[in-house]
Amino acid sequence: MMPGVVMMENGVRAPLPTNHDRDHSQLANGNGTFTPQSTSDRQNGAPVGSGLVDSKGTSAMINGDENGDGAKSAQPQRVNTNPSRMNDLPDEIQHVTMGFVPLGLLLSRLAQKTHNQLGDEIMGLAKIQLPAAAVNGNSAHVSAATDDTSPENLTKKRRLLNFVQEKHAEWVKLAVIARWSRNAENVSKLIDLMGLLRQQQAKYVEILDQVITIKSGLAFARLPNPDLHTAHYVLSTGTAPWMPDLNYLEPPPLTAKEQLQWIENVNTLLSIRLNLEEYDNIPYYFRDYTIGSGRVTFKVPGEFEVDLTIADEDFDKQFWFIDFRFTFTPAPAELSDSLRMYLEGKVNEALEKDGLNGCYKYLHEFVLTHKISEYMRQALELSRGRWVDTLKVERLNRAMSIQYWVGRYPPEGPRSWIILGVHSGRKANVAEDPKSCSHLTLRWFKDNKEVLDVDIPLNDAEISTEDLLNRVIGRHVGFILFSIHSRLESNGRFTKREAGLVLDVHKDDPTKSSLKMQLGYASYVTVGISSTTGMFSMKPQTNITWKGEQKLNWYSKDPIQDGLACLESVRCHYVVDEINRRGKSTGWFISKGPVKMDSVKEVLGLRDMGQLLWLRRRGWTDEWYIMVNLSLSGDKWWLMEVKHRDEGARISSYTSLPLSSHAPNLGDKFFSNLTMFTAAMISQSTDLRTLRQRRIKQVTHDETNYSIPASMKVPAIFLRLSDILRRPHESEKRVASWALDFVQIMFKGTRNSSRKLQILDRDGATSNGAVAREEPPKESLRVFLDARLKVSDPSRFGLLKGHVERDVAFNRGLGVFALRLEAEVGTTILDTLAHRLQAIDKLADCIDAIRRSDRDIQCEEITLTKVVVTYTNRTKSESDVAGQLHDERWKVTLVLSPDAIKLSFEKGNPQLRALDHFQHLINSDLRCLKLPFFLSSTLPIHRALDSVEDAWENLAINNQGRAEVFAYHLDWFVIRYYLPGSNRVVSPQRRLTLQVRLREHREEVEWHISREEPGPVKRPDDEFKQALDKVFNAEDKRWQSLGDCAASKTDHRVGDLIRAIDDAIRRLAMQSPTLVKQNQLKGQMQSKNPAHASYHRNMATTKPRAPGGQAVVVLDDD
Repeated sequence: MMPGVVMMENGVRAPLPTNHDRDHSQLANGNGTFTPQSTSDRQNGAPVGSGLVDSKGTSAMINGDENGDGAKSAQPQRVNTNPSRMNDLPDEIQHVTMGFVPLGLLLSRLAQKTHNQLGDEIMGLAKIQLPAAAVNGNSAHVSAATDDTSPENLTKKRRLLNFVQEKHAEWVKLAVIARWSRNAENVSKLIDLMGLLRQQQAKYVEILDQVITIKSGLAFARLPNPDLHTAHYVLSTGTAPWMPDLNYLEPPPLTAKEQLQWIENVNTLLSIRLNLEEYDNIPYYFRDYTIGSGRVTFKVPGEFEVDLTIADEDFDKQFWFIDFRFTFTPAPAELSDSLRMYLEGKVNEALEKDGLNGCYKYLHEFVLTHKISEYMRQALELSRGRWVDTLKVERLNRAMSIQYWVGRYPPEGPRSWIILGVHSGRKANVAEDPKSCSHLTLRWFKDNKEVLDVDIPLNDAEISTEDLLNRVIGRHVGFILFSIHSRLESNGRFTKREAGLVLDVHKDDPTKSSLKMQLGYASYVTVGISSTTGMFSMKPQTNITWKGEQKLNWYSKDPIQDGLACLESVRCHYVVDEINRRGKSTGWFISKGPVKMDSVKEVLGLRDMGQLLWLRRRGWTDEWYIMVNLSLSGDKWWLMEVKHRDEGARISSYTSLPLSSHAPNLGDKFFSNLTMFTAAMISQSTDLRTLRQRRIKQVTHDETNYSIPASMKVPAIFLRLSDILRRPHESEKRVASWALDFVQIMFKGTRNSSRKLQILDRDGATSNGAVAREEPPKESLRVFLDARLKVSDPSRFGLLKGHVERDVAFNRGLGVFALRLEAEVGTTILDTLAHRLQAIDKLADCIDAIRRSDRDIQCEEITLTKVVVTYTNRTKSESDVAGQLHDERWKVTLVLSPDAIKLSFEKGNPQLRALDHFQHLINSDLRCLKLPFFLSSTLPIHRALDSVEDAWENLAINNQGRAEVFAYHLDWFVIRYYLPGSNRVVSPQRRLTLQVRLREHREEVEWHISREEPGPVKRPDDEFKQALDKVFNAEDKRWQSLGDCAASKTDHRVGDLIRAIDDAIRRLAMQSPTLVKQNQLKGQMQSKNPAHASYHRNMATTKPRAPGGQAVVVLDDD
């Protein structure tokens, strides 16, 4: 054991032959450092960086391998140009630190080992049982001075002595090592010199072996001495007598025809053998073959072509090798003679043993090895060419490794490399597939981790190490750029499409891969990564991008994590520089922030606080600022009102400026528009504050506004129509079905105080009829706003003209109402807007009710204040027939005032008796919803009631009875008949009370007519009941009998029913005692006979109609 160097006992060989993921600092000249051990390493007894050791603890790989080949093992893995070197060794001597163990660790480990073994020894000695006499001390024959000589005691003493001697030897060795460690520096130099001597010795042996190999190889190139005498005699006479003659009989030479026939025979034999005898034995990749010229050529695409032939007609004999060619590039066009001879022997041997399968396997493995060698050759050329100092190439038996971007990261940083080798193609626990075979495989290690979920195409038909590196590096570059792109894309500026972000990844050409991010209106920064060095580059080259590039290349440990912050920093510096440089000429300047960032974050509730930029305009008061928040979530512009007080500045109000979502063009036009835009926003904030005070919900949204420059937009305010129509005393919202529930209020411009704008009507006059003229200037600033609401069905407002009122217009094509509103800056326009919309709402309800109704009702005139309609008692489906019969149409006028709706009938309308009920209906919550139905459906009833009143007028004059009509509601009418008794003095009047009510029956509405008398007996059994039964159950009736009542549809038939009942009751009145006496005085008593009955039945079946067009049912007297 060499002093000062202690080897561990359990050194093992690394499983992976590549050393790209190892720490090479232990072999650097003068810079050998000991890596601190982890707890697990110290417990396992294997320090970091320990070399290969044998079972005795001596080094097996200090300066060479097991065979003494120290030249290869001593090759420096990394050259360190650091001028400070340990021991001041020259470059030829390598400072060896592999396998060194600290003395303190050795002492602690040996002490722990001695302590543990001592405990085990004591426990072992305690288990040895002594004799009873020796234990008790009762032996009479042994003196006290005599030691115990029992075998057990002697065994204990022997074991203890051996243990002490063994440990003493170990501690003596350690003491010697400790003494020699005082000269550790000299011993280290001696070890380095010994390593150098072994290297030189290995080189000497290697050179000697090479000389012997060259000498033995020249034996085949040696030519014998020329026999000039024999050559001269043969050239002169043609023969030499002393030359032996074997008397061979030369066969006759073959003619061309015989040669062709021989070749055809061989071709036939080859075809028969391959298609019959060898068909099942042909390898899968030998299926592509051609036969010609006496040989068979097997073609394996991308690998090789081999020519074989036969030498015997016996198919059991083997094939023979003729020629071999590579089919991949680059490859030698022809084989050298030595290689051809070598291949011929090996291939014929494989054909003899394993046939075509053996031939394919041998040549396939041979080609794979040659491909790896070609990749290796090209990699070495690249490392000495334009990829110099960026690649590290290493041959690993039948594989190779290439580490790229060698100088990209510091020595302790991550490394990336590829390993190209051969895969057997076999899978565990799976039967061998004849199609599976060994193939080239590529393993990619990115940042010290193997990448398994990536498919890198390996084109081994055209071998190009540079293309292979470009494919791998292209995916590595794409991964880095994609990771940065993903982190940027998830932020608000890019998800909202406020800024451009383009990722262009070329997997096979990393130089074309780039990440393009928008900085300003027309400014972009393009980030790329060099394929050879791995360094970042930013274009265009400016002072700002140069700083970002330096940050990523030299100050970033993880470009993926730091790329987001770096690119955002570049963008913020660019925006600040543009605003400061371009805004000065238009009066804008960067100001110091009046409030702290924490206060801004607390007031605005911003989650993502970026860089804050405060702007002011010359001529503004001290309270108003524009704050720009430059952040990844999106650049936000705020109009801030800051109150300066003694205790400090405080944000009193703020408004977000809904500028264009894209990066603005920071030119003179932008800042000029910004000046006008902010003035408009100050005025608009007054309306928003008023809406919040009235608890009216609103939404602001960017809309196209042609009244202001397109570069800047004033947000439009959207309000719910139901909120505006709701009156202060109403608890529920008034939902208008005629229009969408949103009203859009859009800013249209401002007017200074120099002149007053006059809005002209269509005739060129103002609202009061005077000619437009300018008024004296006033010191005020007024704003104009346009309120728009879209109707659900434009056709219902078809009768409206373009200008409904002075400040209200309706567009039929778009179905939009437009209201022009004007107010002074600082005052609200909500009161004016509410009055206008309430008037439109009343108009829309009326028109919508008419449109939805199935009754025959039509609008004749529509304005914002008046609606005129005409109607009949028919449905729309019957309106055409009614029009042909020239049915009378009735007119009603609705006057729409702000407070209530006034309804008026034309003169002679039978529904005048229900005017108050109609007035109450249209001013209730139902408004005009049921108006068309009651106007049309009650018209037959009112007509019938008029006819009842007219028919009883003469009877009432003659005291024969009277009829009273009462309209309790629009769907409830009462008819009372009073007939005189049989004795006017004694008998009371006879009374009949009929109720006409609208009922729902089988999901339809019908008019029900029933008798409802006051008192306990509602339907007494008297002559009225008999008369009503005859009407309810009449033949060919046009109504439905329900027993004690009758039901009729809501059309002219209900009028027929009322008239029929009235006729029956009037007959009872005519049959009263007074009427009988009058008929007797005349001497004309009517008698019942079949002729009269037949006449009445015929009259009933003919259904004569009243002058108004209604059918009248005539009942006979039975």
